Amino acid sequence: MSGASPGTVERECVEGYLYTARPFELWIFRRPPSRGGFWVPISGKVEPTDANFEAALRRELREETGLERPRRVLPLDWQVPFDAPQGGGTWRLTAFAVEVDPTWRPRLSAEHAASERVSPSKASVRLHYTDNREAVQRLVERVLPGLGPGALEPPHVFAQVGPELYRDLRERHPRRIALQVPAGLVRNAHELAQQIREATGAPVFLTGRACFGACDGPMPDEVSGADVAVVLGHAPIPNMVPPLPTYFVEMRHPGGNPQRLAEIVAAARLPERLGIVASVQHLDLVPGLERELVRSGYAPRVGTGDHRLAYAAQALGCNYTGAEAIAAQVDAYLFLGTGRFHPVGLALATDRPVHALDPLQETLEPPIDRGAIVRRRQLLVAGVRDARRWGILVSTFAGQNRTATALTLQLRARRHGREAEILTFSRTDPRDLEGRALDAYVNTACPRIALDDSDLYPRPMLTPPEFLMALGEIPLEPYRFDTYH
Repeated sequence: MSGASPGTVERECVEGYLYTARPFELWIFRRPPSRGGFWVPISGKVEPTDANFEAALRRELREETGLERPRRVLPLDWQVPFDAPQGGGTWRLTAFAVEVDPTWRPRLSAEHAASERVSPSKASVRLHYTDNREAVQRLVERVLPGLGPGALEPPHVFAQVGPELYRDLRERHPRRIALQVPAGLVRNAHELAQQIREATGAPVFLTGRACFGACDGPMPDEVSGADVAVVLGHAPIPNMVPPLPTYFVEMRHPGGNPQRLAEIVAAARLPERLGIVASVQHLDLVPGLERELVRSGYAPRVGTGDHRLAYAAQALGCNYTGAEAIAAQVDAYLFLGTGRFHPVGLALATDRPVHALDPLQETLEPPIDRGAIVRRRQLLVAGVRDARRWGILVSTFAGQNRTATALTLQLRARRHGREAEILTFSRTDPRDLEGRALDAYVNTACPRIALDDSDLYPRPMLTPPEFLMALGEIPLEPYRFDTYH
């Protein structure tokens, strides 16, 4: 849907996402060709005779599907403003989840030409509007905990590429397998594809782009005909529904000597109250290191994050809520892993010293200079406070789509007298933004694009919190990391 115009909401609308609990599937409905022919949920306008939004939804359900008695109607606590057809001003959608009996079948009105009950993954791919796909994510987050185990196909998780992965793939009998690897494994990607192909007997298509996280796994249109994805180097994101059934191979590393690593920490005289954070490859090392640090007189802490993190102590580039959960109990953090990517994000998210320990090379890096990074970001924000024309970037990836956030930022920009256009993409490329009549951008997709790669882009690029700083709605201090929940 297009972004909303400024001003008063002139028409309220409702939409319902119909689902069955066991199996956990969604009903989607196809418009007739005269109305676009695309797949949507049930929706309609709130009429003056409707007592409230839920009453309006129940009326629409009766009129469009014949549904008289849903098992339950659950507000998704989510509203989406949009531009009405034919210049009708600002309209707003309020979304609900609607549970129906597994034996129920819709009786379609002229509003729809067809209906189908599909998995959440297929619904996310086939629904037409990006905010529809985000609503499916919200429905899964809200409903799935109450359904118990097995309501969705559980994630397939493996420590390494090997016999267990091959066996599970063979039992599925896939027609084609999509294989995606992180940048660090690109050199070995062809060898890995051959191993999986020989072990399973199925064609393996290697995706052309590297994977920077579980949030940007392969989409069906990237690998023609694939019905299974294998993603190396990442853990599943619990509150995300991948577009394809996905096998996550976390590439856990068995190496690292906990006793030796604890000695390195003690020799460097790090603070006693240490929070331990790790990349998924080195999570198996955390319990042993905890024990050795305690023996050395330390008080290590491990935190559990929100529903975007699969494990305690885990770090995601966009989410360090496990570390944030123990911030009051620690004076510094010890990150287990390689490179600066996670230590920088951890420092920005927690405002504590971050010491990066490479468990294989047994090297301890000096703390990240958080102040220097924050000052650079604040200078960037100050430099675009007078920018009049903004581009708001939205990713179509299932794990990065924040359409609702983008629409809200667009409204806020317009209330401050700024122009703001929403641009959608799968993965942004600096070349795609060249030549546009825009002064600056705000990125609602992966927060690290703005923080780590902004120098590559032709115009300044901010995160959503930085954009609110530029508008004067929140102060520059304290600096706010764009945590993706």
